[in-house]
Amino acid sequence: MRVLFPLVTAAALWPALPAVAQPVRPAAQPQITWWTDYNTARKEAQDKGLPLLIVVGTENCFYCRKLESGPLKDPALAPLLASGFVPLKLDAARSPELAKALKVQLYPTTVLAAPDGKIHAFIEGYIETARLAEQMKRTVTAVSTTDWAARDFNEASKALAAGDYPRAVTLLKGIAKDAGEKPVGVKAKQLLAEVERGAAGKLAGAKQLEQQGQTAEAMDALAEAVRTYAGTQAAADAAVALADLADKPGVVQQRRLRVARDMLAAARDDFRAGRLYDCMQKCEQLALAYPELPEAKDADRLLGEVKGNPERLARACEQMNDRTAAMYFALAESWSQKGQSAEAATCLKKVMALCPNTRHADLAQAELTKLQSKTAPAVPASLTKP
Repeated sequence: MRVLFPLVTAAALWPALPAVAQPVRPAAQPQITWWTDYNTARKEAQDKGLPLLIVVGTENCFYCRKLESGPLKDPALAPLLASGFVPLKLDAARSPELAKALKVQLYPTTVLAAPDGKIHAFIEGYIETARLAEQMKRTVTAVSTTDWAARDFNEASKALAAGDYPRAVTLLKGIAKDAGEKPVGVKAKQLLAEVERGAAGKLAGAKQLEQQGQTAEAMDALAEAVRTYAGTQAAADAAVALADLADKPGVVQQRRLRVARDMLAAARDDFRAGRLYDCMQKCEQLALAYPELPEAKDADRLLGEVKGNPERLARACEQMNDRTAAMYFALAESWSQKGQSAEAATCLKKVMALCPNTRHADLAQAELTKLQSKTAPAVPASLTKP
């Protein structure tokens, strides 16, 4: 369950500062209430959903006094300090256990923490107004960003880096919807806009191919846009365009022709590379799926060059046996992991029968011996074999 605290965004709390601080009338300064009890301040922070600003010092600390009279009373910090934080001053001499728990070793030490006590900044020593203001703004931003949004934004960023746009879009849409105008919500909307522009570019390229008469290429580009940018408006538009294009007369036949040509080209590559079993399979598939096309006849002739040559056909058989042996090895491993030793042994014996006097047979024999040694009954130590 997500819990949203009633926090004000950093932009609302922190107006842009002028280059030169303008004098502000004392009466216009907001009232800042400094708490002195930690437990009470924590409860106030949790009730209001505001971060804590804790200043730990001592009475005799020179830089503690300098911090109090300087940055902590600076008119530029007053609005944020009064409305964006629960400010707390702790005397280390009076609260030694708390100072120890916070691991304070230098005075003053300023701690910026979330309402739940999670520390976002730990500043040792005196700090200038500008640096303190920056740390305070970062804390407000972090606290106003709920844990789920930060986690999802991080995952979305990883997905974008990996090119997994569908997952990134899903995460970013959820953040943009629930985080609203918080910084993480604004960033999510910006990233979504970037992804949408990329998808729109793919869609525009596909439409240009269609206008140039390259129907098959346009369909491929549209399908890629739908697959790569699923979840975007451009991907939805690409799906509609793809469906409309597929209904046009002649498009289906053009696509069949292209697929047949690609399969024939792949079969010829396999033939030249000596992958004869793969070549035979592609030729058979092509002849079966596209019997009316010229490519089917070319595939049949290529298949004949393998089957009509004993040396080539023998090589194809060896490649087929290698594939079958690999499948039996995988099956034996699967049976073995489930404790079915007999079934695993049967698979290994099939490898030995299928590929005698080969490295596959040797490996199968070694695995079979190992398997049998695991399942052989143990001989009691007090007995001896005859």
